Amino acid sequence: MKAIVVEESFGLENIKIQELSKPTIKDNEVLIKVEAGSLNYLDLLVVKGKFGKQNFDFPHIIGTNIAGRVVEVGTHAENINVGDLVCNHYYQTWQSGVFKEGNNDARPGTYLKGVFSEYIALPAYACVPIPSNLSTTEAAALPIAGLTAWEALVTEGKLIAGQTILIKGTGGVSVFALQFAKMLGAKAIVTSSADEKLEKATALGANVTLNYKTNSNWKQDVLAETAGQGVDLVLEVTGAELNESLDYLALNGKIIVSGFLSGTKANLDILTFMERKATIFSTKVGSKASFIDMNRAIEINNIKPFIGKIFPLDKFKEAFDHLEYGKHFGKVIITF
Repeated sequence: MKAIVVEESFGLENIKIQELSKPTIKDNEVLIKVEAGSLNYLDLLVVKGKFGKQNFDFPHIIGTNIAGRVVEVGTHAENINVGDLVCNHYYQTWQSGVFKEGNNDARPGTYLKGVFSEYIALPAYACVPIPSNLSTTEAAALPIAGLTAWEALVTEGKLIAGQTILIKGTGGVSVFALQFAKMLGAKAIVTSSADEKLEKATALGANVTLNYKTNSNWKQDVLAETAGQGVDLVLEVTGAELNESLDYLALNGKIIVSGFLSGTKANLDILTFMERKATIFSTKVGSKASFIDMNRAIEINNIKPFIGKIFPLDKFKEAFDHLEYGKHFGKVIITF
């Protein structure tokens, strides 16, 4: 079978397709014929050797989320059958409830073998049925980007109808957040440095779009759009701009940190933070129970993940370039 691996050392120049043996499943596992995988910023960090303590051996199969069809089931694999269409769950052992010590250790593509191969063996508990209204190509976008946005808006943010959210950027998490915000009946303000991406956001239902690169007064515009009160929720995907988010946050507002595209260090004006009586949360993708809840909402509301571009397996390097240079709107998909 073909697999995308980091061959000998870290670096985008070292990712290649290798021919490997098809996995043999254990009693509690299933074998999945992978049909599509989606790229995340996390995948770039792993390939570049910039994601924590990566002690895996080379060659290392990369990739953090896929969707495909179950083709073999172990004798002790429960609640799953041959022919089922499934996604992988990223935090495999986080089944429900609060995040616990040890859940970090069972993550594909980071500390475990990745999932970008034509076949993968996974524990049955690490599989989630895809929403009935989605193809596997669409469902491949869900395990990280979709669930992170769900956790940010629903689980942590508790966004409700009539509130306003400011969504930074138009990557996978941000576009899912826009779709979920509209589902919840909230007002969505989207920022980007590209007008063509903002036009797509408008088509998906954004109430207000602001180009922070060409509009130096965009923060004032945010306040104007909220009658001077500020937004109830900020989806902070940049990390380093955490303090800036306080400038347009409403009293008692929430900042949900879901990424660190601009860096992992941020200054925070404690006085302003306290004066706004702000709350800052972080997201951790989500549990399997939360994944199932999200999929139910996707089915009921017929939400379709926005796929920015699809690349066949032999064009995987172009897919990574597309993501790294920010050419995408929504998700970048690789088909197998």
